Amino acid sequence: MKKILAVTASALLLVACSSTKEGADLYGTAEGGWNEEADITNLSATALTKKLKQTGNDVVYFSFNESSLDAQAKADLQKQADWLRAYPKALIVIEGRCDERGTREYNLALGEQRASAARSYLIAQGISADRIRTISYGKDKPIVFGSDEAAWAKNRSATTVAY
Repeated sequence: MKKILAVTASALLLVACSSTKEGADLYGTAEGGWNEEADITNLSATALTKKLKQTGNDVVYFSFNESSLDAQAKADLQKQADWLRAYPKALIVIEGRCDERGTREYNLALGEQRASAARSYLIAQGISADRIRTISYGKDKPIVFGSDEAAWAKNRSATTVAY
């Protein structure tokens, strides 16, 4: 009996200490919003992640060495804002990326500027800042591998991922 209790207690402790990668502890308030201590670096995809991706408006693209939003990016972000209003409990991470050219440090900064530009636009459309986190991958986690303009253009982006 003691062994069963010890195993059960150990299992409960492991579950209680599980990471936010599975979605636990992401929400910080009853009104919605991120738990500021949640680790967003390796979150697992959720049903909401897949739903947003299916809209086809989860990524906005940027010109070379730019972080300003063009008309197409604003239109896609407007659709994201509409989606977020339809899913008021959804939390998002905006992942800024760059192509492989430039230094790692420069691209991390540019990726952050891109993610921040998308975040600012969504906030201006009435989406609560508490629901949005940003992360820059710079050139470290490309969407497309390759050293040509087609690959570079796909990697100059801000991808919105929902949880």
